[in-house]
Amino acid sequence: MKMYNEINYLRKDYVYDSYTKIVDDFKDYEKITKVKMLDAIYKVYSDYNNIISLCTVRELKYLKKLIESQIDIKEPEKEMEPNTPEEFEQFFKKIYKESKEKEKVAWEENCLRDKFLVRYDENHRYLVIPEEIIESVTKAITNVEWKEQKKIDELNEVLVSYIKIQGSALLNTVATLASQITGIDEKILWNHMLTNRLFKYYVFLTSEDFESIGKNIPVAVYQDYYYLLDELNYQRKKQGRSTTKAIDISTYKTIFYHDFDINNKKIKKMLTELKKLPFYWPNALDRIKEYALLNIDRTDLKEAIENVPALSNYDLSSFFKDLDEAMDEIPSGALNGLTPNELKELEQEERKMNEKKEKSYTPQQNACLGAKESKLFYKLYFALLDFTNKKYKLKPNYKIYNQVGLNPYEITDIIDKFWENKDLVILEFCMSNPYKLNSTEIKLIEGFKKGLKDRFIIAKYEKEYTAFMSKDKIYMVKGLNDNIDNIISYKNLPCFTETALIQFQDTIVYDGILSSYPIDFGIEFTKTVEKEYNNLMKYYHL
Repeated sequence: MKMYNEINYLRKDYVYDSYTKIVDDFKDYEKITKVKMLDAIYKVYSDYNNIISLCTVRELKYLKKLIESQIDIKEPEKEMEPNTPEEFEQFFKKIYKESKEKEKVAWEENCLRDKFLVRYDENHRYLVIPEEIIESVTKAITNVEWKEQKKIDELNEVLVSYIKIQGSALLNTVATLASQITGIDEKILWNHMLTNRLFKYYVFLTSEDFESIGKNIPVAVYQDYYYLLDELNYQRKKQGRSTTKAIDISTYKTIFYHDFDINNKKIKKMLTELKKLPFYWPNALDRIKEYALLNIDRTDLKEAIENVPALSNYDLSSFFKDLDEAMDEIPSGALNGLTPNELKELEQEERKMNEKKEKSYTPQQNACLGAKESKLFYKLYFALLDFTNKKYKLKPNYKIYNQVGLNPYEITDIIDKFWENKDLVILEFCMSNPYKLNSTEIKLIEGFKKGLKDRFIIAKYEKEYTAFMSKDKIYMVKGLNDNIDNIISYKNLPCFTETALIQFQDTIVYDGILSSYPIDFGIEFTKTVEKEYNNLMKYYHL
């Protein structure tokens, strides 16, 4: 039996969907025929290694079983129609057994049909391997390394399922997450995602521009949801929450093969009841997945099911109750992987935490330098920056020293250059003393050597200090002309910031620039910062 005999009976869009997933350099829909698409697919399969890399162990074992049974296929004996009650009982037992066996391999059969690795025989009764590729499939089954293939499956189960749940995800995030779960180096994971055929069969790799992180950022999109990408991005901006949740590998495995966590009782019940309804339920299932991904109002979904002619006389109220309960348990890409029920729990916890934050906050007092000390700090710091500018010829004829009302954000390039060469600049400055500073001021300038420019977490506002958290320390910092809680609201804490900390007189100050990141990192991040704050040592000097 040849696949080419069947290809003309298949819809072009169905063939094209598989073609674009299997063939790397695919052509536009209007520029290729179904036969040419099958030619291209089977050219890929001419290298049996591609068959191995495009299939899971479950699919390969099914192919192995087909090869073994295909060696000598005989015409099935004509079954006698049952006449007696006993014969009817035996007949229905056989039908039931066959249906249960069929259900066990339904996933494999559907996947292999979509990949054009199997087709029905002439009687449309058994699946067989097409004659065009039987040799390549046989070589694949003969040469597959089963243990190695199982490891690859376990990796794809995590990678693909995470992206399936999210709809789309930054490739860097996927690599980091998978590395934490599997212990595999991120570089190896990147290489896998860029080269593994099975991964790319399910996942489309593209790039997007993000205002917060840059342009042409690599993004992984679940193939079946590509057409929903714009709507998903819109709903994610509208609904998405920054949070983390525990990873259950067994759930990822289930989702890879079933699209849903069928171990969840509410989801399993909904799927069972859906399949009992007398209509083509897979179409409804596709819509359910879309609505769950986007977490949008389900009214239209329910109306679409109600309007199916075969269901016109059915009372669907009980099923819709099951549907709502199940969908509240399904992770949503619009919610960054949370389920609607988890979102409700999160919002309740956030309300409690914000109430606690309101009650515990006391406005800062004396948490900055006085006017005299602040003026002296800027005099010395601007002297260093002016010296840096002249030394490296960054902004010719630009004056910084003793300038009033100078905006530090206008000279960030000079500031960066100073911190890149801090020790050398300070050494040369103190040796030459170009602005004729007194000995006390020179000594203060020397203290700048202890300064550090880095990213910190502003963790908490104390009465007289602001807590800047690094990896293993907490620096208790004062503002310059103003308390820092007047610059960044306590409601936004904890938050990331990039700045320079400087030892000035007997305290730590920042250099006047706080580059904060207006990102909600979620309640789990807040809990972690709170815990670290209570455990780490506080430093009042650098």
